[in-house]
Amino acid sequence: MIGMTADEHAARAAELLAEAERLYQICLVDYQTNINEDDHSEEPYVPGADLAMLTATTQLAQVHATLAVRSRTA
Repeated sequence: MIGMTADEHAARAAELLAEAERLYQICLVDYQTNINEDDHSEEPYVPGADLAMLTATTQLAQVHATLAVRSRTA
């Protein structure tokens, strides 16, 4: 991450955003189709690992987008 140009940060942010969208779609399908068997409720269930990956990917995309903007204005 260190030493990347603004364009490289922007490109990485775009890649991560696409991955976050893919992960979101996986979570959405899980949410719409899975019942939470752990607590025997009727509430949909999304695996914690999927949510963790979505969160981490989104946060990393935000970091790269911020660094791209900062690099361009510096």
